[in-house]
Amino acid sequence: MENQQQVIDYLESLGAAALRKVLLEAAFNNAELWKRLVTQATAAKRPGLRVLEKALLHSLTPEGSFGWADDAGYADRVEDAVRLLDARIGDGDPALLELIEKLIGLVERSVEQFHESSGLLDDAIRDLHRTHLDACAELHIPPEDVGRALFQRQLEDRWGYLPEIADDYFEMIGEVGQSAYWRAAFEVWEALPNLEVGDRSSSVSARRHAIEAIVEANLAQLGDLDALIRAKARNLSRSSRHLELAKLCREHGRLDDAIRWAEEGFKAFPINEAYPLESLLVEFYRESGDYEKVETVAWQRFERLAGCNAFFDLLEVGKAIGREKSLRERALGFLWSRVKKQEAESSTRGSSRRSALFGFERDHLVGIHREEGDADAVWEVFCGGPVSVKHWQPVAAMRGKTHPDEAVALYRRLLPHVIEAEGAGARYDGAFEIVAAIRQLHIEGGQLAKFQNALREIRGEWKRKRNFMKRLDEF
Repeated sequence: MENQQQVIDYLESLGAAALRKVLLEAAFNNAELWKRLVTQATAAKRPGLRVLEKALLHSLTPEGSFGWADDAGYADRVEDAVRLLDARIGDGDPALLELIEKLIGLVERSVEQFHESSGLLDDAIRDLHRTHLDACAELHIPPEDVGRALFQRQLEDRWGYLPEIADDYFEMIGEVGQSAYWRAAFEVWEALPNLEVGDRSSSVSARRHAIEAIVEANLAQLGDLDALIRAKARNLSRSSRHLELAKLCREHGRLDDAIRWAEEGFKAFPINEAYPLESLLVEFYRESGDYEKVETVAWQRFERLAGCNAFFDLLEVGKAIGREKSLRERALGFLWSRVKKQEAESSTRGSSRRSALFGFERDHLVGIHREEGDADAVWEVFCGGPVSVKHWQPVAAMRGKTHPDEAVALYRRLLPHVIEAEGAGARYDGAFEIVAAIRQLHIEGGQLAKFQNALREIRGEWKRKRNFMKRLDEF
């Protein structure tokens, strides 16, 4: 700060000629500053709009691509353009509006050149849109023209800046302009083809989505539910449209219609798209009191996702419909059948190895009993067959509370897996944590000497891991 004030004092002591020299030297060595000065020098002569347009297009056309915060210099150029355009609004030339729109398009396309943004460019673009709004007002553009143009510009608004000031446009153009806006919107919307279930034609586009969003938002605001449902039903190309319709009907007390839309979408689309509808159907059937269908859909979901999380999701549904016990027994039986099938196949192939990516079927049962806090059940499942290494440490921690010797043995089995998984230069935090757990179990059992013997064995086995040896020195 002290140096900054010194520079300020120095510059204030210079005369105009000396300041110009300093500025020119800086501009010659800074392309960003030079571009800004050229643009401002051109604008200072108050040239015709064609000349000003050429200067601004040159200034606002980015060169290359940029990284984090590189948008700051470009944002400064956009702000310069905003000030220059604001100064020309008073000239009363309607052609200025076309120039502003051209620059908005250029700047918004240029956003793609910046890999990251500091937020400065966003603010500058908002200011440019605000200049367009001010120009429409000062140049007395007919409200109908502004309304129609606003709708078209919204369809081209790639980054969502216009909705932030749409209300200001609506206030300016009044009822006449708003009527023109909505006529234009509905004319374009009505010309769109209806899309049936699964239609993946070229008609499904970002432009169509923008049109639908505008029209459907208007119908929602008007409170015309039937019209809104008909509007949404014109495009059933994606499962999300059925989801929207189902939720909309439910929100307005039309549960039967909600179920119909959800069922239709769930049957029509593959499960990787339709799974949100599956969960919604469970809720809808429960609300309607059809517990048989609740159980059917919930069970289908469990069979597909079979695992620890899916198990507890199923029990939550069972609890809500008074069938928790039966569903629990059925689900555990299903999971055990998968365990037996997998282990029989592994036995036939003569190997119990399994890709770490997929794990073992027993993993789910270990996870379930761990979640329920049933240590004996966890140990029984664990000892019965292969379980992924990622479960060994928490299993050992549970077993250590009642059977420390068995826990220590499991920790010793786990240790090589953890050590070998470490890369070059590792701190071996995971391995250190395991040895610390072994030590704690021996201390609690009054067997510190036994731990020292174990520590010597571990040192002898892993002496080549120097960083690990350094960590063991802490014991």
